Amino acid sequence: MCYHFVLFYVQGTKGTVTMEQIVRIKRMHDKISEGVNWDFNYSCLLMVASVVAGLGLALDSATTVISSMLLSPIMGPVIGMSYGLIIWDLPLIKRSIRNEILSIITCVIFGLVLGLCTGWTQMAETWPTEEMLGRGTPTTFYAGFPIAFFSGLGVALSVLDDQTSSLVGVAISASLLPPAVNCGMLFVVAFIQGDDWSNFSWRGSSTSFPRMGVLSLLLTVANVVMVALGAALMFRVKEVLPVKKKVFWDDLKIARRLYQGRAVDSVTGEALNFEECAKIALEISEEQRGTITSKHSYDPINTPPMSPQIN
Repeated sequence: MCYHFVLFYVQGTKGTVTMEQIVRIKRMHDKISEGVNWDFNYSCLLMVASVVAGLGLALDSATTVISSMLLSPIMGPVIGMSYGLIIWDLPLIKRSIRNEILSIITCVIFGLVLGLCTGWTQMAETWPTEEMLGRGTPTTFYAGFPIAFFSGLGVALSVLDDQTSSLVGVAISASLLPPAVNCGMLFVVAFIQGDDWSNFSWRGSSTSFPRMGVLSLLLTVANVVMVALGAALMFRVKEVLPVKKKVFWDDLKIARRLYQGRAVDSVTGEALNFEECAKIALEISEEQRGTITSKHSYDPINTPPMSPQIN
């Protein structure tokens, strides 16, 4: 059995895609997609990280808060957004955005619950702690933009180059989860202490709990957006730069065209479902463990775009 995939990278220029490339693209896509999925492990890690972050904020423990950042799974959907944007995989982008929004809402809810559990204790007498205050000021909010953006540049390099240690550092610097938990806790404290929500003002007191809570939530949203944009930019920049890089950076161009759903079978002229082709390629790869060629072509010029079928 012999398969050969042919692509048109640009108008009038053909290039070949080996089965090895198809397998690499599929496996990388699955790896990123798994980090986006909201499954049992994701839910448990989100719960654990939220509780750890809440207790760290309440006790003013920087070490505990940092631990929650390392446990947090919400960087996965951010990476999914960036990668999906680069290859224009709309289903992946939508799923990543949905799960990221749900994750942030869940963190705020856990913050509300932890605030209710600890807001009536002596622990709350020292609120806002330095850890709370550090995530609820305008200065921190504005400083978060460049920090998150440059962290996003590191995310892209860490994911495709398998630099796990760098990804750990990015998780700490970006600080996506603690501000969302902080938001819920501060809202509860505002209710308990009777803060006047009707007089909410951005120029109000620096210790206004409603104001600090909103700023914490905005810090989370800003961090997510800037990390995603930074990662997407680095994906694109390193793809085109003539620098030494691992082979998958060259596969991004192929992945972009395949996941746009414009592939056609050169023999039958029918639309080519990349997910099905990748499944066949994986099966053949496991059986023969070699690069095999095929009789399929891909024409992004003459073929109308179609929605990719991604599970």
